[in-house]
Amino acid sequence: MAGIGFELYRILHKGTMGSILKVFFLGTIIVAGPWILSVMSIYVIQKFAYSAISENPILFNVTIVYVYAFSLFFFGGVHYVFSRYIADMLYIEDRISTPTALLTAFLLITVISVISSLLFITFNDFSGLKHPSLYKISLVFLFTTINLIWIMLVYVSLLKEYNMVFLSYIFGVLASIGGVFYLGERYGISGALLGYTAGQFLIIVLLLIVSLRLYPIKKLSFNFELLMYFKKFRYLLLLGMFFNMAIWSDKIIYWFTRGESISGTLYNYYMAYDIPVFIAFISMIPGLVYYLVITEPIFHTAYSKFMKNILQDNLIAIRENKQSMIVSLKTGLGKLTVFQGAWTVGLILNTEQFLIMMGYTTVDEGIMKLLLIAVFFHLLALTLQTYMLYLELRREAVISSFIYMILNTILTIIFIVSGIEMPGLSYLLSAMMTSFLSAWYLYRKVPEIDFLIFIKTV
Repeated sequence: MAGIGFELYRILHKGTMGSILKVFFLGTIIVAGPWILSVMSIYVIQKFAYSAISENPILFNVTIVYVYAFSLFFFGGVHYVFSRYIADMLYIEDRISTPTALLTAFLLITVISVISSLLFITFNDFSGLKHPSLYKISLVFLFTTINLIWIMLVYVSLLKEYNMVFLSYIFGVLASIGGVFYLGERYGISGALLGYTAGQFLIIVLLLIVSLRLYPIKKLSFNFELLMYFKKFRYLLLLGMFFNMAIWSDKIIYWFTRGESISGTLYNYYMAYDIPVFIAFISMIPGLVYYLVITEPIFHTAYSKFMKNILQDNLIAIRENKQSMIVSLKTGLGKLTVFQGAWTVGLILNTEQFLIMMGYTTVDEGIMKLLLIAVFFHLLALTLQTYMLYLELRREAVISSFIYMILNTILTIIFIVSGIEMPGLSYLLSAMMTSFLSAWYLYRKVPEIDFLIFIKTV
């Protein structure tokens, strides 16, 4: 993603207020587009179009949460591998394989999404709704659409069409809100879900138009090379799977142990935890944008200089470049920690005002503060793992993600069995331990990174 950061970095250095705002908005869309805009749209729907979902507002909200959660749970690793393949094709300027990879990903994800969502529907009874068949169709359509949006966002972001990404999401979100209001008033919760899905599908159409304009399809063919990447870069697949499972494992456990269920369905929810989790995730956006726009481009410059001639430079030059790269890593990580840390502390000190501003005055402030700290360490873990991938520490990155998942799962179960009613504590401890483990891997491996990369290169 460093290429994206470089573009935004150049925009930022124009020094105008307009450039700063542009970078913030574009960076936000790139790092958290589907997630943040969906949260915002649901918030607007609840505040201003409640009558459209009044048939069963809980079902509407829980359906969307489940769709996003299991979309990342099942396909998080796919995003990593797809991103790597597209980046490689863009680097060698392969204008034929790039669009065929997108179509291949679309086909595979659509098939898997439809089959899995239909399987889920068979274990649920939606006969209590006014239009159960419409709800089922909308659910399959929404799950498939969201999975395709993630892939489409990766694809178009790598093509660096940031303005079109932003505009596409704005139009899509507005269409979703309008669709919920219009169809929800006429067909109840099923129509509201279809209206929301229609707006999300519009995002795909608009982004697809942008991508095909830049990289038109010159031949219709199945891209088998993309499939080979899942074997070649299986560490990315595992890394994405474990990391996203780690994020959601405690939430899912709380759903089915402490939460409430929707009659006749497999849907469970635990609003006392679900709401503060989504609010806390929003607090990570400034740090993600800071990393994308400032931290990564600076590190990438030093890293590229180190890697460029590692086989040709003399030992003194290699050591100098390595030292410069290590300094940029430490400096960038330190500044990011201070930046996100200050933001987190500010939110913790003003949690009550923050919740009032967000419109969630009933949220437990203790849980909220716990989650704000957890998200801080989550961002550190994510950043450290990105550095490990840069430095070819693939095995270590996968291990740390796996441990993250296992710790969050086991600690959550232990706390529930022990009667410790502190949702978010297991997430905080596992994120903290994963951050420390990832930092330890880097501390131990970085001093000899020139040797490790050299033996992998030759």
